[in-house]
Amino acid sequence: MSFKIERLQQVIKFKVAQVIMRDLADPRLGLTTVTKVKLAKDLSHCTIYYSVLGEDAEKSRTAHALADARGFVQREVAGCLRTRTTPHIDFKFDESIEGSARVSALIRDVLPEGATDEVEDDEAEGSDDGKSDEP
Repeated sequence: MSFKIERLQQVIKFKVAQVIMRDLADPRLGLTTVTKVKLAKDLSHCTIYYSVLGEDAEKSRTAHALADARGFVQREVAGCLRTRTTPHIDFKFDESIEGSARVSALIRDVLPEGATDEVEDDEAEGSDDGKSDEP
């Protein structure tokens, strides 16, 4: 991926997160985090991935609120981009965070009680201060 696309993705991610946090006053919005932005190479389409802390009802309300605010968010993004065209924005729920939480829970359930403590102790010992005895 080109540097230009990556930079534009970062700018869009920051701006959308800022708009959701500061400018949208929709009570349907839950605790929403913008996790990733995918921008098409021709800058015509942008998919914004988000996660929501809460139950399925909270996620559904947030999805509807973001869909309703899509035009406003797109105008705000257009104001900060210095491109000839403004990408069409779509919001998509990011399921990868929930998936990783489920995998972590399954691993915790499978490991014996003391094994998780040993793993945490080993990680703590390995990251003491980064100094080693070797010259």
